[in-house]
Amino acid sequence: MRTTRALAARGFWASLGLVALFGVGGSTSAVEVFTKIGNDGNALPSDTAGGAGPRDWACLRDERTGLLWEVKTADKGLRDRRWTYTPYDSNPATNGGYPGYKDTTSGDCTRGIMAGGSCNTEAYIQAVGASGLCGYDDWRLPTVRELVAVSPQTTEAPVGRTALLLPNTESGWYWTGAERVGVTNFSRVILLPPAGRPTFYDGSYLVLAVRGDQKQ
Repeated sequence: MRTTRALAARGFWASLGLVALFGVGGSTSAVEVFTKIGNDGNALPSDTAGGAGPRDWACLRDERTGLLWEVKTADKGLRDRRWTYTPYDSNPATNGGYPGYKDTTSGDCTRGIMAGGSCNTEAYIQAVGASGLCGYDDWRLPTVRELVAVSPQTTEAPVGRTALLLPNTESGWYWTGAERVGVTNFSRVILLPPAGRPTFYDGSYLVLAVRGDQKQ
């Protein structure tokens, strides 16, 4: 059964012109590829647990791409895995001419600490940046390719490890940044674990923040 799932997943990545980083039939060492990063921005031993302390695990650095991913929480705080957001980007340089819309009722998040009390993607990214997560304030939404490439780390424990590299990642649809298809730019949503193709949607969906040079 595991082999069948792995082959199916490999076919999904290939259909998007991608190769999974590892964890789907791969043998690359997790220790060599990913580094746990603490709330203070420093690298941590591989057995460090998550938490709110400076030396607790809060982010995951992909050493192949240089990208730094947030690690979701299950504490009903800012980065809780279940919070959802509407698509909104007020910056004309990145929104493709379509800013989206600010949530008033449909999103579910910690409204008290969000700009305008709104559960939208821009407000979330701004809040994560303002918190100085892992020592950085330049967080953003991932591209389609970035999110698809990292998703194996949310769904299956690597060989020889008992915990997921990105724990607390809820199964569901996740927003990406705006990307062009034809003559139109929109934010897109991708299903994690990978069981669907990138799709245009309005609505309220999950977010997994990333920082680093954008990978097209």
